[in-house]
Amino acid sequence: MTARADSTPRALQATRTMPDPARRRPPGSPEPVDVQDRRELSGFLDRFARAFADGDLAAIADLHATPVLVVTEEEATTFDTTTEIADGFRSVVAEHRRRGLVSNSYRVEALKTLTPALHEVSVRWTYHDENGRPRFHDSYRYLLRRVPGQGLRIGVVMVLGGPVAENS
Repeated sequence: MTARADSTPRALQATRTMPDPARRRPPGSPEPVDVQDRRELSGFLDRFARAFADGDLAAIADLHATPVLVVTEEEATTFDTTTEIADGFRSVVAEHRRRGLVSNSYRVEALKTLTPALHEVSVRWTYHDENGRPRFHDSYRYLLRRVPGQGLRIGVVMVLGGPVAENS
């Protein structure tokens, strides 16, 4: 089975990076995100996609800040170490393999820069079978923190779920 991250991940498309002086932002709306943040985010998500497709639990864990909070509809769980994060992903990766899902791609649906070091991003992941057919979608909202010397790391994960793409 060949695991691969989709060669054309659904990263952010080019958009205006400077505010239009003629348009006023509503109070409390996020500042525009600069191009470097978008490149950094795309690189981060590409690494996450590759690590997940490869089943590289250590690389997946390394993309998280500890402790990391994972929130689902049923519960909230804190993982305090990279070992706990890797162990948490072990069954998820195994389940994807069991279902014949060997690669993934993503689409960033929303991005807010909260502070220079904190970013909120909504991502829709699509999981593909060995023939590249989409079989399953999942949506997540992440709170990413820029860690000095390490770059972006996941601090909070909200699992939002998603519909099955086809017979999976």
